[in-house]
Formats: sequence, structure tokens, C-alpha cells
Amino acid sequence: MRTDSWLYRLLVALSGITLVLVVVYIVLIQDNRSVQSEVNQRQQFINQSIQLGRINDALIRALATTAVSNKDDKLRDLLAQNGITINPTTGAPEREAAPATAAPAATGR
Repeated sequence: MRTDSWLYRLLVALSGITLVLVVVYIVLIQDNRSVQSEVNQRQQFINQSIQLGRINDALIRALATTAVSNKDDKLRDLLAQNGITINPTTGAPEREAAPATAAPAATGR
């Protein structure tokens, strides 16, 4: 009878541990789903940004071509304010490079 109560307590303890592990597993699955959903949203944003970048480039090219063909100074100034210069021979837009920072002057001894 002594071994039966010991075995019973062991089985109850093991089933309790199993129950706790199942609950932890369910919580981890839910957390994983929320993280996966967030990652999917970020990936969708990146993909849409790439598509919008292509549209932006096409729009800039169309505006530059229109500014050159119609000799529209206001449109040319608008593009220049946004850092886009137009090559007058081809009408192709060129983004202005960011100004390079000045290198520190060498100290002479």
C-alpha cells in the first residue's frame, strides 16, 4: 500500500507538470503569432515602399520632361527646391548629392 500512494503522488505531480507545460506552450504559440504578424506587417510596408519609390521616380521623370519641353521655370524651381536638378540636354532628372562634410584641417607643426 505504501508503494501505491508513492506512485499515485508521482503520477499526480507529473500530470500537473504536463498541464503547466501545455499552458506555457499555448502562451508561447500566441506570442509567436503576434510577433509573426508584426513581422509580416513590416515586410508589407517595405514592399509597398519599394513600389512607391518606383512610382516616385517615374513621377519625377515626367515632371522633369514636362519642365524641359514646356520651358516651365516654376516647375523647374519646384524640383530644385526638392533637391532635383534637370539635365537641360536630355531632360533627365538628377538628384543632388548631399554636401560632403569638410575634412578637418591638418595641423602643421
